[in-house]
Amino acid sequence: MQVRTRRGFLGAAAAMAVASSVGACEAGRSGGSRGEDPLDVPAGADLPPARESLAADGTTIVIGNPSAPLSVRVYEDLSCPACADFELDGNGPYLKQAARNDALQLQFTLGSFLGPGSKFAANALRAAVDHNKFTEYHEVLYRHQAKVRKAGGFTRDRLLAMAVKVPGLRGPEFDAAVLETKHHAFVAAADEAMRASPAEGTPTMAVNGALVPTDSRGLYEDRDRLYRHLRKAAARS
Repeated sequence: MQVRTRRGFLGAAAAMAVASSVGACEAGRSGGSRGEDPLDVPAGADLPPARESLAADGTTIVIGNPSAPLSVRVYEDLSCPACADFELDGNGPYLKQAARNDALQLQFTLGSFLGPGSKFAANALRAAVDHNKFTEYHEVLYRHQAKVRKAGGFTRDRLLAMAVKVPGLRGPEFDAAVLETKHHAFVAAADEAMRASPAEGTPTMAVNGALVPTDSRGLYEDRDRLYRHLRKAAARS
């Protein structure tokens, strides 16, 4: 996995193939979870949508119970290719399932250091929170990121076109928020929060406030390794 930093791309040494490592984990877990551990949620579990909210700091988007003692913060920029790898083929989907299963609160700090398109995307995602559609829209944006990047990046019109793929998201309120960049103050504050954080690039995780080094590739790619790491953190919290 490559890590996008404010200073450019850093290649993770001897990087594993993300798709193959994740696929192996999922294939070995098709039979279900281990007991009643909410962190051990199967990839295909049919779960209700998680609650979505804006934290009191005004810069953090929270998926799941905001009072959950176990927290995982993810620093991302929507234009970052490595973030797309993490969210589509790495441990991003597992974290969302764990949040939906009330195992943790999943926090997002959205940087926008990769240009105007990142700012438009962060604004649109903040607008989606008001409709409890962040999780679905977040996935849609990453699934189309490569194509969008080739076309010049996220624009307001492209973001609205992709929002059609999320049932119930489009409407006068959401459309106006995207077209008028309603949440520009949030975008600026979130980007500043990332710049002031110890994260040196994206994607970066922090578990209960402790950064997970980006050279710990397995924790970003291997579901079992991250599961064990989170169990230990939960036991200490």
